[in-house]
Amino acid sequence: MPRRHLCPEYRASPFHLAAVIAGALLIALAPVLAVLSTRGENGVGTWDAAFWRVAIGSVALSVLFAVQRKSIAPRRADFRNGHAWIWLPGLAFAGDFWAWHWSFENTSVANSSLLCNTATLFVALYSWLVWKERISAAFVAGAVLAAGGMATLVLSSTHRASPVGGNPLLGDGLALLTAVFYAVYQLSMKRFRSEHSAPVLLFWASLVASIVLLPLALIHEAPFFPKSVQMWLPLLGLGIVSHFCGQGLISWGIAGVPASLGSVLLLVQPVGSALLAVPILGQALVPWQIVGAAACLVGLFLAVKGRG
Repeated sequence: MPRRHLCPEYRASPFHLAAVIAGALLIALAPVLAVLSTRGENGVGTWDAAFWRVAIGSVALSVLFAVQRKSIAPRRADFRNGHAWIWLPGLAFAGDFWAWHWSFENTSVANSSLLCNTATLFVALYSWLVWKERISAAFVAGAVLAAGGMATLVLSSTHRASPVGGNPLLGDGLALLTAVFYAVYQLSMKRFRSEHSAPVLLFWASLVASIVLLPLALIHEAPFFPKSVQMWLPLLGLGIVSHFCGQGLISWGIAGVPASLGSVLLLVQPVGSALLAVPILGQALVPWQIVGAAACLVGLFLAVKGRG
């Protein structure tokens, strides 16, 4: 039996690497844009911003498919057989953005971004318990270190006032809930990726998420529409720059790099968000936050490498 060509997965294309890093940096803008879109009398509500993000993103994706003349309509059998690829990632996406955007009302962008990126640990735990995947000692060490970092981040919230005037512990809890939802999203995308392309899955996930988030946005007390043209800019940035371009670049780029390397590169996102929040939102990092963030990032790095 001829030997397989040695791992194209270990030969990362520079274009794919650049796409993953660029996508992560664009998504790093999302928390900052989300907070900016809700500020002042002309801003929208937290859940309204979450809706506009996926709604604008799904419209942008549909325009792309129209230009490419690519059909994204599901087959009748997809509805008749109740295929979960149409709705499961979207439900997880909706929960993800519902909890994450709500967290911005209560905790810092740095804490929220770092804690929600622990989704990789929940994915690994599920893979170990359900799919019986093996985990290494390096993964366990990294997970323990990341857990210590998470505890330090939460502890930092108990010793300082919320930078946005809410309940910092509630915000940190919502960020961890975001990680659970995002883990479900990642697992469902991994399950259906062999049957459908990443852009098609992203479109349907965004569309379903916008349908789920719409009633939540409408019942929210804050304005649904921005009251000035200027306040549409952060919403358009959320939907087009972060969601459409960021998620799209990652979906394309991740296919050309090893899975473990791709996961490590995506850690650029929480670092970028935390750093951007300092000058733009005035959310300075306190010493315990920096310690917790460093431990969390190193732990996630070791955990990801341990799985690879």
